[in-house]
Amino acid sequence: MVKIREPEEKDLMHFTRYSIDFLHSIKTSRQRNEQLRDRKYWAADQLLANNPKQKLLVADMDGRMIGYVLGVIDQHGGPDEYGYVREVFVDEFYRREGIGTELFQQLMNWMHSQGVEAIQVNLDDYHNGISEFIRKSGFTPVSTLFEHKQKE
Repeated sequence: MVKIREPEEKDLMHFTRYSIDFLHSIKTSRQRNEQLRDRKYWAADQLLANNPKQKLLVADMDGRMIGYVLGVIDQHGGPDEYGYVREVFVDEFYRREGIGTELFQQLMNWMHSQGVEAIQVNLDDYHNGISEFIRKSGFTPVSTLFEHKQKE
């Protein structure tokens, strides 16, 4: 049975590993050592953060962390506050069992309890698998972003 809960210090090792796995899943190029080191520090900062506008939740199975979701509440260029899902990750062994959905739902419940009316998720083009998950969670696309890079 999976339990969604607040993170504890004992989760640091798994959260760090999963946050690095998340980084690998969203980047198409190989990560440099300094990027991985920075991600380790980032993970510790997020786990220990005491920010009322940020929520990190973990999925726990039998006392072991197997996934996480991270979200923030921020103003969107005006007085309205929006919720932003920054990351969601579930250990590959436990995927397709509804754990990501439960993490997502608990985060959205928290955001709504904080007065947020709209929640957004930003995906890059190569997130084909996660985009289906996002759609099934009730999200709809609202814009398309195009980018042009100078050729070297």
